[in-house]
Amino acid sequence: MIALTRTLLGTSLPSITATHWSDSARPDGFADSAVFFTASMTFAILGGLVAWASLYLTRKPLVLLGLLFVGSLMAWTTAGVYVSSSVPTAFAGDPTQAVAGPWIFASIAATLVSLVPVWICGVFQQYQLNRQNKRRDRLAKVQEKRQAATVKAPPAAEIAPGDEFSETMNAPRWLWLLGLFMAGMGIFMIFMSTTEGGDIVSFIMGIAFIVLLTPLVLGLARIRVTVAGGRLRVSSALLGFPLRTIDVKDMESVLAEEIQPMEWGGWGWRFFPGGSAVVLRRHEGLAVELKDKRRFAVTIPRSEQAAAQLNALIAQGR
Repeated sequence: MIALTRTLLGTSLPSITATHWSDSARPDGFADSAVFFTASMTFAILGGLVAWASLYLTRKPLVLLGLLFVGSLMAWTTAGVYVSSSVPTAFAGDPTQAVAGPWIFASIAATLVSLVPVWICGVFQQYQLNRQNKRRDRLAKVQEKRQAATVKAPPAAEIAPGDEFSETMNAPRWLWLLGLFMAGMGIFMIFMSTTEGGDIVSFIMGIAFIVLLTPLVLGLARIRVTVAGGRLRVSSALLGFPLRTIDVKDMESVLAEEIQPMEWGGWGWRFFPGGSAVVLRRHEGLAVELKDKRRFAVTIPRSEQAAAQLNALIAQGR
């Protein structure tokens, strides 16, 4: 957001940016635009790294939640402050005449958006799942049997040597459009950097959009799930990079069930306390229970066939 704002403003942003408004309508705090941009990018990237690093602390969900909140808050609040300061300055032309006006709401909105990663990180979903499991246990005691809503265990099957399962699944159209938008923004930034008054920042960000962000988004637009060689492998069907590989010997059981995005951390390539998932939409898929008590889910057609094959391989290995 910071890089995009700076690119779109271009040469219209003065060398000095208004950064603070007190009770009066006019600003009373200023900063060098280049320094302000560099500092904002630094804090935003640092916040993003903290949030990303927190996702690996799956055995300490409270620490994960706290660091994810701090990192997300740092990144999004910094972006909001940069937008709400730079845009009115550019529109005014003279930083001393900049009026924050409605742009102050951009800063507020960015702060609120920082709560979204915390909500979808999986802690909330884990709480919901635990609550559902407790309810099912109570029903099982009353009815003298355990019930699992919407979950069906596939029958074991005899798997001949060399049998393989392979299936692909497409993401919703909005993910494809997002990937194309990323590519378009990258091209636009590179084009802007070559025009008069362009800068190296726009060029670097354009390259980053095309080389890093676009493949990451479009790579998830179509996935392939294969069961071969005693392994479950999930990879990008478009670009081929792996998303997750699990050996059958590490699996406790596999179920074919309807995968609800909000029960598995949201849409896309998700990480949450106790597991991870590749969820493209609400759809049938595989729910894998690992021996280390972690979980993994992936949405895929013909999930019952894949689950039966994996369970048969698990049984053969015991």
